[in-house]
Amino acid sequence: MNRLAWALFIVATTACVEEAPIQPFPEQVIPATIEATDRDLAPNETTTITVTLTNTLDQAVRLTFPTSCQALVFIRNAAGRVMTPENGTYECAAVPSSFTIDIGKSKTFNQQWGGGIEFGPPGSSSRVPPGSYYASAELRADGYHAIAFPILIVVH
Repeated sequence: MNRLAWALFIVATTACVEEAPIQPFPEQVIPATIEATDRDLAPNETTTITVTLTNTLDQAVRLTFPTSCQALVFIRNAAGRVMTPENGTYECAAVPSSFTIDIGKSKTFNQQWGGGIEFGPPGSSSRVPPGSYYASAELRADGYHAIAFPILIVVH
């Protein structure tokens, strides 16, 4: 191969090397957080799990959901399996729902959990085995999906 052909070969092959663009992790436009009133749940105790959306934008926001369900709270065991609600599914009416959050305001959702396989006070459903559990939440509105990252709740 002559020098010119070799040089063209080197230039052509180096020009074909592409680096994958690094996509930044998108910041949630309307951040979602989750809290619990009691993270150390003894038998016969109930914790209130609160999911909060805060409008950090400079205009009011309207979120529309395809069903009656808006904030979906999930309780997972240490292996990541959804324990509450049982089978990891919600029964949602096929009726759209929506709400508006004004500038700088928040919308909260509360869920009672007594350590059972369903939400509700102690004794309203079979209790999960003692151990570490992680409460998280998802909001799946039209054009918007938010996740409230997990918090630890220990069940005794």
